[in-house]
Amino acid sequence: MSEDNLYVDQFKAWRTEQELLLKQINYDIEISKRKIELNEKQKQLHLQRVNIGIQEFNNWAKTSNRDERLELLKEGQAD
Repeated sequence: MSEDNLYVDQFKAWRTEQELLLKQINYDIEISKRKIELNEKQKQLHLQRVNIGIQEFNNWAKTSNRDERLELLKEGQAD
């Protein structure tokens, strides 16, 4: 095999590796987008659950003649 042919074969193999790497990067980006969507849903559900607990506490405090009240959490409050 000549040196030129070896160079061409090596370069073709390198190009194939780069194509596979690009596919992997695109896949990783797609997975990251899905994770972000799921995390946003988890955040909303968490916020709802916490606020339900706070409302229950505030109701208890009111019926127990306590002055303590907690404010509901708002999205972005913990940023």
